[in-house]
Amino acid sequence: MSNFSLVILMMVASIISGVSSESSSSSFSRYFKSSNNPILLPKGSLRDIRSAIESAQQSTSSSPPSLSTPSPPLTSSQTTAFRPRGGAISTNSIDTPSSKKPKPIRVTFQGEAGAYSEKSLRELLGPNVIAVPRPNFESCYRAVASKECDYAIVPIENSLGGSIHENYDLMLRYDLTIVAEHDFRVRHCFLTKPGLDVKKIKYAISHPQALSQCDNYLRARGIEPRATYDTAGSAKMISKSIKGESFGMSLPEGCTPENTCAIASNLAGETYGLECKEEGIEDDDSNFTRFLLLGRSGVVQYLNKKIPSKTSLVFTAPNSAGALYKSLACFSLRDIDMSKIESRPMSAALLNYLRFRNTVTQLKVGHTASTYTKELPRFRYCFYLDILSSEMDEGVQNAFHHLREQSDYCRVLGSYPAKSRLVGPVAEAVEALNAANAGKKHATDLRLKSLPSDDEEARQLNIGFIGYGAFGQYLSKNMSLQHKLRCVDPLDKSKEANKNNVEYFPTFEMSKFLRGLDVVIIAVPMVELEETMESIPLEKLRNKLVVEVCPLNVYPKTVLSRMLPPDADIMCCNPMFGPESPLDGVPVVYEKVRIRDTSRADCFLSIFERARCQMVEMAAEDHDAYVADAEFVTHLTGRLLDRKLLPVSPVSSKEYAALCDVADRTTNDTFDMFYGMFKYNDRAKELLNTMRANLANVERKLAAREAYLEASAEMKNTDRQKLLSECRMLLREMAKSNNDSEEKSSSMEEKSPSIEKKD
Repeated sequence: MSNFSLVILMMVASIISGVSSESSSSSFSRYFKSSNNPILLPKGSLRDIRSAIESAQQSTSSSPPSLSTPSPPLTSSQTTAFRPRGGAISTNSIDTPSSKKPKPIRVTFQGEAGAYSEKSLRELLGPNVIAVPRPNFESCYRAVASKECDYAIVPIENSLGGSIHENYDLMLRYDLTIVAEHDFRVRHCFLTKPGLDVKKIKYAISHPQALSQCDNYLRARGIEPRATYDTAGSAKMISKSIKGESFGMSLPEGCTPENTCAIASNLAGETYGLECKEEGIEDDDSNFTRFLLLGRSGVVQYLNKKIPSKTSLVFTAPNSAGALYKSLACFSLRDIDMSKIESRPMSAALLNYLRFRNTVTQLKVGHTASTYTKELPRFRYCFYLDILSSEMDEGVQNAFHHLREQSDYCRVLGSYPAKSRLVGPVAEAVEALNAANAGKKHATDLRLKSLPSDDEEARQLNIGFIGYGAFGQYLSKNMSLQHKLRCVDPLDKSKEANKNNVEYFPTFEMSKFLRGLDVVIIAVPMVELEETMESIPLEKLRNKLVVEVCPLNVYPKTVLSRMLPPDADIMCCNPMFGPESPLDGVPVVYEKVRIRDTSRADCFLSIFERARCQMVEMAAEDHDAYVADAEFVTHLTGRLLDRKLLPVSPVSSKEYAALCDVADRTTNDTFDMFYGMFKYNDRAKELLNTMRANLANVERKLAAREAYLEASAEMKNTDRQKLLSECRMLLREMAKSNNDSEEKSSSMEEKSPSIEKKD
């Protein structure tokens, strides 16, 4: 059965049988939408899906419900989109059993408690969700991606200040989907210490943008603005100062709770016990901020024609004349309305992806790998686009087909209801929470102050390196800022260790080295792995996390699983970068082979996550199947290209520089490492033979071309000699004919006088 038929059957079956929306959402999302390439349905199929849904709904509505079977939950096509305000959400037909406690919803936002982001969150989702303040935007994305929070609400643009570009970039970095939007009216409040006379206020503290938006109001009252890090944070600073507490921030010089006000939201005033003297003090009353609600799965399957929808996407355009015009024409030709377009410089990770993808494409069609790379301009941009239609509309599907034919990269960021509406699992969860808390007094502090990952990020690990070569030294540079490091090596590496703030131990102090360690990183060549493990007192590795960082994983995984005690955790990890290479966007492939202390393992992996590496969890067998051949060929090529073959040149091409880079990086690794890649790769000898055959084939082609040129030259030389001889013969014949004609004319002249005499 095709995927398309399966999708239709799942949708109809979920409506008929009453599958819960949350489970159907997760099932549909596997077929309707992937993170980068949503499935594009065949032309005309959307009408079939809708007709199947409508007929199924009619059949279920016409038949009386069974007493023994609970009524199925309403689907998105049966539920009219609603617009919650201040937590009041209309619940017309959904009954939540009182015996079943609804699942809490955690929503993260950037800023202090009481920030405008939290106020927007409360307007959109109501008062019963758990708000989780985070210090920056990326931590919000990370909290949802790691499943510590259900959703994140982030600002994307302001009517006065413009776009928040950081969130555009983070949407590309993290695999989250837009599930809703909310236009939030920003109303600044004048917050002071309770009972304070406004005439005593000399200073106003807030975020610089908030102060600039209230500039006329402050000037008219002779109040001096003082910039701080946050709007709600300013209210918190005054509140803490009143109580005589400190939290790492203090009021600006000259500011006291008796002469200073904070410009923030009324929610911040309620949170920190400040009095709101006046609300709406901004100079321009058209100050709106558009927020996006991000989740791990989309809601496109819950949208219908009755719900106004939006779709956000990002794409790149080729470097050619009229490329953007042609891309936008994909939508305008189908009468698809666009509400926003934004261009942003392309991130390094996306640029590397495009280079890789297009290089592979060029190789498949028989072109050289440098064909596309040469065409890359110095500045590359990607375009963010909002259209006023659902992703599942037939015209939009055709437009996406058309756009992908022209674009190198196209990704749908989400298809969602417009104008602060909620559908799907998030709507049902919010309704359930509001129904369960109806009539109850609302808690004033329904927030989480921290997440479990905060303890992991703040946790300091004791990490030890067994083997401190070039790769181990490079890893330690990125770990020494937060964690305590030590190393052991047969050679004296004390100088290198001191340079990287690492404590060095000689091998005869192995027991002392292992004492108190949380993580042990085995950074030795694969050929020395088993011998190294035999020299370690294995009982000292109990309750420790042992990590191997070899370029191949199957053999080290087998050795560690066989030799280590059962209460030692094992992780295979291959950071696919070399010394001095940047970490941003570089893949780190890992497998949790045997983990009992998950928090310790996650804390270790967070080292690479904070460096913005691309974390890829993959079984060791799959890793070697994908990576082993490529790594061996790369290192083999680098070792064949020594410096004698690559002399230093003041002028060189990009290809030559790339070869020099490969040679430098591979020859810096030890030969034992390269030998391990050969020994523990079953196809290494086959690859060597292939390389040898390819080299022989190139030699044969060179010899054949040389012989052909020599033969051509010889043939040309022979033809030239023949032509010259023919020319000589022709000249001789011409000369002979000239001589004959002269002799003939002279004989005629001799005869003519004798005739005259006779006459």
